Amino acid sequence: MIHCDCGFEARAAHEQELVAEVQRHALETHGMAVSHDEALLLAFRAELNAEAPATTPHNRTIRTEE
Repeated sequence: MIHCDCGFEARAAHEQELVAEVQRHALETHGMAVSHDEALLLAFRAELNAEAPATTPHNRTIRTEE
């Protein structure tokens, strides 16, 4: 599944179907011609974002004794 900032969501059972949906949406809605590789990269990034943890690690301050 992939989400666009405009609210569009694409779902597909196979990679080729998802790529085709992303390409169609980009062209029809945003006037952007997206190559197969670009659409695949967008889908891959969306998958990585979906798997990212909900929280980020806290910065740790290392204290040294004076």
